[in-house]
Amino acid sequence: MAMRHDEAFKFLFDLSEVCADTLRVAAPALWPHLDPASVRILRTGDSVAADLSKRQGDALFAVDLREGALADGRRPYVIVPSEFQSSDDAGMPDRIREYALRQLDTLRRQGVIRAGDTPPVLPLVVYDGAAPWKAADGFGPLRDLPREAAVLLGPYQPQAYVLLDLVRSRTDDWGEYNRLRAVTRLLRAPSLDGLLATLAEEFTRFAGSQHRPFREALHAWAGELWTRLADGGELPTFAALEGLEALDMTSMIEVRIAAWKEEQFGRARAEGVAQGRAEGVAQGRAEGVAEGLSHERTMLSRQAARRFGVVAGRAVAGAVAEVDDAADLERIGDLIVDCPSEERFLLALAGVSGSQEFVP
Repeated sequence: MAMRHDEAFKFLFDLSEVCADTLRVAAPALWPHLDPASVRILRTGDSVAADLSKRQGDALFAVDLREGALADGRRPYVIVPSEFQSSDDAGMPDRIREYALRQLDTLRRQGVIRAGDTPPVLPLVVYDGAAPWKAADGFGPLRDLPREAAVLLGPYQPQAYVLLDLVRSRTDDWGEYNRLRAVTRLLRAPSLDGLLATLAEEFTRFAGSQHRPFREALHAWAGELWTRLADGGELPTFAALEGLEALDMTSMIEVRIAAWKEEQFGRARAEGVAQGRAEGVAQGRAEGVAEGLSHERTMLSRQAARRFGVVAGRAVAGAVAEVDDAADLERIGDLIVDCPSEERFLLALAGVSGSQEFVP
């Protein structure tokens, strides 16, 4: 069963290896000074403020600087509060400041931050929304100042954060075995076929018992993404995919996709036939089939709107208004699933509705 958005992210960031690979990407200048093996998940539960209000953060972890960073032999460490966003949030600077301060206070009361320690904080916002992120990054108050003044005041801006935009970031230099890269590749898959082919590739890349927890987290993330790309159906279970060769895994997934298509485009026709028959034996099967086709036209328009947007939904509604051939409707349904972009889909739709041969 697919997990909800934040739950799927939290499952991933409950692995110290994912947190380490995220730091490598988010803070490349700081990374050489950090000890990747020291990354540890911090579990505070709800953070409680002085007014007894509660807030549960998305993820929280810590990492040590490399040995010898301080002359007195102490091992300084960095606290990394992280927020997962699927939509833009204009109030993010204030949220980050409040969240970080609450979490630090909770960690001190728990004894995780020892008396006398003042660890630096590196707040992260991990974003996977379709629209570009426009919220302020917390450095706004510095931009109109002279450069020297901005440099001096920069360390005192508690509302600043590092944004990781997984949809638009360049991943070329993240490294083939970076776990955040694997997560991002799944996110960017344009279709169910692409999503599940990528999952098979990453299962092969991160093979071995030591990577099993990460494969489980990737599977959960793919299940969440399935719900974005498909209306109904489910990804095969982790147990069913685990241990399969990439080719066998892909074959199993293709069977599941075919079953999903049959369910989506066959269900509407069956419901329409049944409804038509119920309205009167006299009108019989012909009316039922017509009703089924009408239901299928409506569903295709809705599916296109969910997949690509309102414009695509209206285009489908116009294209199928007079279509009575079930095979043509099924072909349009395949285009909705298989086309990687709205532009490609609209071109392919024009080919179908104009009775031209077109391969997306």
